[in-house]
Amino acid sequence: MNTYPKWEHLPDLELYLDQVLLYVNQVTGAASFPDDKGLTASMINNYVKHGHLDKPIKKKYNRKQVARLIVITALKNVFSIQKISQTLEMLTAGNHSDSAYNGFVACMNGEDTSQLPDVVVSACQTLQLYLQTQALVQELQGGLSHDNSSDNEIE
Repeated sequence: MNTYPKWEHLPDLELYLDQVLLYVNQVTGAASFPDDKGLTASMINNYVKHGHLDKPIKKKYNRKQVARLIVITALKNVFSIQKISQTLEMLTAGNHSDSAYNGFVACMNGEDTSQLPDVVVSACQTLQLYLQTQALVQELQGGLSHDNSSDNEIE
């Protein structure tokens, strides 16, 4: 399981698209499963186009945008982008992006969740179960291909 960085540990300087892609995919462990492409430039462009992410300023992304992309990338295989975006809008209302993001990180990193909104805890648990299921499927597929190869050797 990945350890997600707290708000204070996110890059303090603004990043270009290629840097954002590298950073977010590294943090989320995206593309660690065969069907997961991770975050791509076209995804970011679509998120901006559809209002799920603020437009970059002078082609640079700030800490708030990077945090939002980490959450979206982590949850996109489990929930629709629209639902993720709507929920993030409610959780970050009043300019509380840092505390909302740190709540997500605390939950994903196995820290105390007693002060977090139920929706954050539930989303984290769903994501953790999804990742656990993917790992088990991958393990099972590895076991099946190993079993098949041993069957071939016997014949």
